[in-house]
Amino acid sequence: MTDALVVTGIVVISMLIRGLSAGYPLAINGFDSWYLFYNALLITHAGGNWYAVPPDVHAWYPWGYFIEKGDTIGLPFLVALVSMLLGNSANSVYTVTMYADIFLAGMGVVAAYLVGEALSGSKGGGYIAALLVAFSPALTSKNIVGGLPKSSWGGLLVLFTIYLMYVGSKKGKAWYGIPAGVVLFLAEITWGGNTYIIGTLAVAAILTVLLNRNNEVTAKLYTVAGVTTAFLTSLAPNSIGFMSGAAHGLGFLLVGVILYIDLYLKKHLPKEYIDATPLIMGALGVILVGLVLVGLVFSGKVDVIPTRYFAIINPFYQATVPIDKTVAEYIPQSVTSMIRSFGTSLLLLIPGVYFILRRGNLAELWLLALTVVSVYGTSEQPYLFNYTAYVLAATAGVGAGYIISTFYSNRTIRMSKALPAVFIALVAFSMAADAAVAVQQSNIPNAIVNSASPYPYPSYAWIDALDWINNHTPTDSVIFSWWDYGYWIQVVGNRTVIDENNTLNGTQIRLMADMFLNNESVAANILERNFHLYPYGNPNFTRPVYIVAYDTVTEYTASGSPQWYLGYPPSYGSPFVGYTTSFGDIAKMGAMMTIAGYPLSDFLNDTLIYSAINQTQAQFSNEPQVASFIESSIVQATSFAWTNRTYQALLPQMFIEALQAQGGTVIQPFSTRVLITSSQILVVGNPLPTVQLHYFQPVYIAMTPLVSSNGTPIGGPNYVSYVMVIIYQFVQPGYIAPVSE
Repeated sequence: MTDALVVTGIVVISMLIRGLSAGYPLAINGFDSWYLFYNALLITHAGGNWYAVPPDVHAWYPWGYFIEKGDTIGLPFLVALVSMLLGNSANSVYTVTMYADIFLAGMGVVAAYLVGEALSGSKGGGYIAALLVAFSPALTSKNIVGGLPKSSWGGLLVLFTIYLMYVGSKKGKAWYGIPAGVVLFLAEITWGGNTYIIGTLAVAAILTVLLNRNNEVTAKLYTVAGVTTAFLTSLAPNSIGFMSGAAHGLGFLLVGVILYIDLYLKKHLPKEYIDATPLIMGALGVILVGLVLVGLVFSGKVDVIPTRYFAIINPFYQATVPIDKTVAEYIPQSVTSMIRSFGTSLLLLIPGVYFILRRGNLAELWLLALTVVSVYGTSEQPYLFNYTAYVLAATAGVGAGYIISTFYSNRTIRMSKALPAVFIALVAFSMAADAAVAVQQSNIPNAIVNSASPYPYPSYAWIDALDWINNHTPTDSVIFSWWDYGYWIQVVGNRTVIDENNTLNGTQIRLMADMFLNNESVAANILERNFHLYPYGNPNFTRPVYIVAYDTVTEYTASGSPQWYLGYPPSYGSPFVGYTTSFGDIAKMGAMMTIAGYPLSDFLNDTLIYSAINQTQAQFSNEPQVASFIESSIVQATSFAWTNRTYQALLPQMFIEALQAQGGTVIQPFSTRVLITSSQILVVGNPLPTVQLHYFQPVYIAMTPLVSSNGTPIGGPNYVSYVMVIIYQFVQPGYIAPVSE
């Protein structure tokens, strides 16, 4: 009863932390969750039949793309089934989607407790594992209200699988493999980390044999679980199952073969060779796995292993894929970032690994393999962080349980109160730090509510723009934008896009980069030549084409009439000194250059930065604090140190023209001078010439300031920054874009 009360209390704490974002306007969280929600709607409309879902005609124009079955369909499928119990409507799907993550927050605590307590044999280990999940900073940004984090659901279900396999092994009941296999099937279709799962199971099987811990119950239990999972996943639509992915289904069976060959050799080899059986089998398994991996690395064959995972095995491969070099979730993390994400779990990892190696069976060794591989994988590609948090917490709980058990079993330590006190204080202090970070990072609005800004202030520019797209563009419109916003436009705007967040088509992402980085004539040529789309007013016109871009802009009023600056002040709220930074498409121009294969020097002029710093040091030589503040702003404004080519590119010209249409003067970046008087700081700069594009006309501009919780604009002395989403239509020169009703 006490255990239930304690775990329930931790569950409530975990739910409350993840529910903090409900204090802001509610919306589905992030980007991928919108597409998963969309998939759930499609499955619900198909009556829960995941084989009958129609193709997604809005994705990747002109190709279209069938609903992402396989690893993506699992979570929407489960959401759809639960939604159908509540009423089989779009509202019920939305409700389940909104609160699924709160349920996940609670069940994650339960799973971590069960695994931590069972494997360590200590309730204290279970409690600590549960607390590590509840307080995990890694389970925040993607795991708040409205999130559908596939990898977190995968981590949760993997923990339940490990628990069932462990209990079955301890009780000698091979039939536990059936529920374990069912849960692992759910993990497979929900997360899709098939390579992680089968690869770590193979490692665990080799370790089990090598450490001489294989027995008939273990082999039977695993085989029942593996066959169950392989059979069920063979029924899943598309690209995941046994029949469509031989490496996946056969992999489960081959791991079982390793265990049974070991048992066979033990029974039939002469006695003098029996002791060497584990070493022979272990060495054979390591050699086979090693040869396969080495062959893949040197051959460049990544068909068997998805490119994301192949890049983890061979980090040099990642440098050859432009899109991987520009996506934050694929860029290796620093040690400090890992500590911030996982905190106390990393502290207790080593004793957990030691304890499992000392006595672990197949289930425990699988947890060990998952943890070690996941920690390494997350250090290489951070998108795995909210899966790693679960297995790492369980292993850390096992380590804590081992330490606690040692305190009780060792008389010398038990008599000394210092060591237990130091351990408890260290863990408590570290967990308090984790909890503080988790609370801070969970108390944020969903990305669409604050327009994906780095500040926890609502800004409804994207919501406004998407609403306009949905209600004021023809249904056959094609929307061009940078890939980050593809799911929003596709799902909320309900329009066809040429790229989206899954980055499946690198060719079209590169074409989008080419359009933004070149002048409008090049962009128009790409639309006509590559996509066979023609401007409104052209005799070949078939369907409307719009281009969407977004960034921040700053209105400065100290000099009288409004002056506009692209971007926002790096030290937002502090005095404005004329230098700005970006968190939107202008900041992403560097990624566009990398993907399109253009030298950075073609678009960014380092000389402007050095010149501005030197000028500042000379002007404020007697005021070092002022000089330091301005220099810091200059360094953070490098995205706007433009060359002449940048000023001719479509993306900057779209923003300049849209701002000029708002009235006031648009100031040229890196042309400003700071004048300090007794009463104020005055910033002056050179106005940009008027821009008027010929092939692209602004049809809608959504601008909303960053605001406080009561709706008051947040800015600094004499300025306010806005999030601006601009929508242009592709129009034949000499024609005017039609006015939408």
